[in-house]
Amino acid sequence: MFPIKTKMRLVGSALGIGIDKDSVICVDNFYNVSRFSKEDYVIDKALQLGKDLESLHHFSKAVAVSYGTSKVAMGFAKATKGIVINTTPEIAPIAQLTWQKLQISKIAYSCDDSLLATGGEDGRVLVYSADNYQLVFSLPPLPDTISSIVFSEDDSLIFSASFDKNATIFNSLKNTQVATLKVEYLIEDAFFYAENTKLFCVTKEGKALIYNITEDRIESEIFLQGAWLTICHKLPEEDFAIVGGKDKQLRIIRLSDNVLIESITLEQSGITTMRFDKNLLYIGYSDGVVEIVDIDAAREEMLELLNKDDLKGALSVIQEKNIFLKTMRAYCEKLESQWKEALAKAIDLLAKDQMQEATAVIEPFMLDKAKKEEFDYYWQQKEFTAKFMDALEAKNYAEAYRLSEQHSYLKDTIAYEEVENLWNKTFEVCKRLLFQDPKGNLAKAQDLLRPFALAKCKKDSVMMLLRNSDKYVQADKEYRAKNFVEYFKMTERFPFLKDVLIYKSALFIGDQIVQRINALENQTDFAKALEMCKLLASMAPFKNIANSKIETIQLKQNFSQACSENKLSEAFKLAEEHYELRSMPEYKILYDTFKEHEKIAFSFAVVGNGKNVLDHLKDYLHIDCWIDKIAAILKIAYLAEFSKNAPGKEGALENISWKETFQYYIERYGKDEELKKVVYEMGLQNELDSIPFDGNPKGYLSTIIADSLLSINEQPLHQHEEEGK
Repeated sequence: MFPIKTKMRLVGSALGIGIDKDSVICVDNFYNVSRFSKEDYVIDKALQLGKDLESLHHFSKAVAVSYGTSKVAMGFAKATKGIVINTTPEIAPIAQLTWQKLQISKIAYSCDDSLLATGGEDGRVLVYSADNYQLVFSLPPLPDTISSIVFSEDDSLIFSASFDKNATIFNSLKNTQVATLKVEYLIEDAFFYAENTKLFCVTKEGKALIYNITEDRIESEIFLQGAWLTICHKLPEEDFAIVGGKDKQLRIIRLSDNVLIESITLEQSGITTMRFDKNLLYIGYSDGVVEIVDIDAAREEMLELLNKDDLKGALSVIQEKNIFLKTMRAYCEKLESQWKEALAKAIDLLAKDQMQEATAVIEPFMLDKAKKEEFDYYWQQKEFTAKFMDALEAKNYAEAYRLSEQHSYLKDTIAYEEVENLWNKTFEVCKRLLFQDPKGNLAKAQDLLRPFALAKCKKDSVMMLLRNSDKYVQADKEYRAKNFVEYFKMTERFPFLKDVLIYKSALFIGDQIVQRINALENQTDFAKALEMCKLLASMAPFKNIANSKIETIQLKQNFSQACSENKLSEAFKLAEEHYELRSMPEYKILYDTFKEHEKIAFSFAVVGNGKNVLDHLKDYLHIDCWIDKIAAILKIAYLAEFSKNAPGKEGALENISWKETFQYYIERYGKDEELKKVVYEMGLQNELDSIPFDGNPKGYLSTIIADSLLSINEQPLHQHEEEGK
């Protein structure tokens, strides 16, 4: 069941939905901005902007509602400018967005509402500060109209795509391009997940893609035939995605393997927008309907059933009350934990030709397509299962093991587990007999092992025990005395010792030591962790793991020391090269400190004060990972300084050689659209047109760092003087 709580209706197509403390904020394609009360979903306030303007397309993406600040950003049909609206206490415009060259096609707020991005028909993505709506930076332009802009949850990454099927991922923190995606589809929407290592995308052509960012490749894709997908969202527990399109379907896709697990038929067609608010999902449609869906409906009832292991009852709740409960992590984990046992029971019943009983056992699992296919496979192979069970009943272990080697699914049965237990017990008994009296008990041991000796997969183990019983006994002694170093040395010298049950127990001891090392590492007790690593390294199966842990722990020691001694270049170099450091508190402090300096520097940049920008970023000027970011902030400062000193402006400096000044800028950033806009507004287009070269967008990497690019009295630029030099 699709658990709709209630509905609202807008005049036009629902293009934006936002939630604040008391209200639901909605925007339609006729530029109506409305506030609805959360209590009864009755309209409280409304304002229509641009009554005489051509309406936006009913699937337009030129509207965004903030996540927590009650703001709306909107573009207009056939207009280059956008507008920002405050919706509380009154609905009123507060700012304009003026940097787009052609019509705005997409707008998006960052997840913490600190940034606002617009994309247009000019292929440019421009990022503004949501505090003052000043331009912060722009992304490398794409060749066609922007179709999608998405921020990561921590705002560090921005994904953008265009109508010509090009797409890019940009690091907003460092002002660098992370990846360029080459796809054959028009990406309509996307989201980051798995700690920003993956990107889930949906396309106009009905494809759902998972792009692996760290490996720079499309990891998987599925085709939903006949669908024009428009929007996707990550469900709260991050295990599933919900996907909407222009049809009447809402799809649920499992992210772990990119598999469609549910397709919900809707009353309306054409999903245009979605927004989560805790347990509520707001879905907007192109006909103006907004549905409020309670994705947690009957959750407590579901949890009670799961606590009782009542999967049949849980299935009924999903089907009758809330289809979204199918994605509950507790439910999924319960299914996984009980599936193997249920399947084994069903296989045993199939072997006895008890189809109805077998179907009843696996019924609670049949909503999972993969599990249904797995059971169907066993059903088709029931003839071999019956032969396997007959062999076990006749104690013909050789035949039973032969069948299990040919048909590996038989190893999942309860019967196979029981015969393996019998084998292990028999092996241990024979070990003890041979230890007590190797010659006197040899015949008895041979007799006990004979049924297994005929099985090809057990023959070698039987022969090794009969010939090397002293080695097995000595290994057991070392294990029981907790001399694990000696025990593992023996298993390396005599590999046949690894084929017994006790070896698995010994490996578990090593795993416990690994967990202890992890705990010490987590507590930053690096010295103690390294001691434990040395012990682990002396245990042969864990040598590689131990050496890897030693490298990681020593790396963390070096990073921690560099941070404590304020060796910023070394610390950032280590941080950029080794992802293992991201879990350390020092890592977060290191980057947060830069962000604080960056914020102050930007406040000086927007008023054209390059010197103060550089003074506040002086410790970072020569650190590789921040060169692009600092250059972007300086670019804002230089452009603001140009505008402040435009000819005829009050307080403007005199004797500025604008051609020389613009050349300095072009040498650093190229003849870009931002410069062209500022120059046009200054009335100096002829000066810019007289410069014959286009420059280099990354020229700042090889030019001096200057407080100002203004050329006064044709004096050369001066490099920024760092304090203490």
